[in-house]
Amino acid sequence: MDRCDVITTAMDPPLDLPPAPDAGLHLTQLLVLQQKFQPYLRLPSHSQSGEVTVGIRNGSAHVLRCLKVWYDMPSEVLFVALNIMDRFLTRMKVKPKHMACISVSSFQLACKLVCDCEPLDVAVISQCKCSVGDLTRMQAIIATKLGLQLDREGVVTRPVTALSLLRMLDAACRDSQSAALYERLVGEGDEMWQRLEIVMCDAVCANFRPCEVALVVLCCQMDTAVPQLQPPASSSDVLDLVAFVSHLQVACTISETSFSACHLAVLQVVAVYNGESQMPHRQRLVWRVSQRTLRYLRPTDKLTRPTLPTIMEQQCAPTPIRERISSTSSQESLASV
Repeated sequence: MDRCDVITTAMDPPLDLPPAPDAGLHLTQLLVLQQKFQPYLRLPSHSQSGEVTVGIRNGSAHVLRCLKVWYDMPSEVLFVALNIMDRFLTRMKVKPKHMACISVSSFQLACKLVCDCEPLDVAVISQCKCSVGDLTRMQAIIATKLGLQLDREGVVTRPVTALSLLRMLDAACRDSQSAALYERLVGEGDEMWQRLEIVMCDAVCANFRPCEVALVVLCCQMDTAVPQLQPPASSSDVLDLVAFVSHLQVACTISETSFSACHLAVLQVVAVYNGESQMPHRQRLVWRVSQRTLRYLRPTDKLTRPTLPTIMEQQCAPTPIRERISSTSSQESLASV
């Protein structure tokens, strides 16, 4: 059952939002603020005049995902960093040689906004070929261009991302009348959050509104889980859940055209990612270390080296055999005296 076909037929009776008024109010606020933090990337596929291409941007996004895993940061750090980087690329014309510094500086700003911390040795780990001073100056430039200024309480407003919208939609579904079926389909949502990270690392999906990407990823998760559900769910329960998700689409003011376009883009990105995952592992970050450091990292190499000198086999001369002429006993010797 295709999500695009079901959602158009399930628009009849609009359901109410979750009974919790605070959640509904928070969702409304996010929907209003998302336009303020919306990037509009116009990156070429091939660079003709030394511009940043789609491939360079996507490569930097995957490096940020590696840094998020390396420093064990929450997922929100990655989404905020991608939003800062994409909005800066929207406003400024950047050369490819500056892209590494921009992406790592965006990651540092996201860590400050989300966790109020700054990762150590990020200039070395990321291999951006920039010094700490370069990253500090780039952070100041990005903050000035994007208006990342402190509010009255001295706190910078975090960008509204697809992660924040997906969390609200996920909470709304768990508070609905179809919460039991939804929890069976989604569970803890680990696969759904991972899919959202993969999708947002692609520049094609970055231009869609966060609510569109969040709703499409949620629907894709349900489409994948419904056929695999054991025991199978009843048709009435599935239609009730689809009707509630359709109401969320209306609340987010997502048209059928926008939903279909975003749905197609998400499916293409996920298909490409799944195809690459079946290929041999390709590490995006390669660490170069000295031979002395390598000896400490690989102590087993010492076991292959001989520690004892080789014993050379030599042919010794045979001991000469004495020829025995005659022998006399002790009694014979005494008798002769």
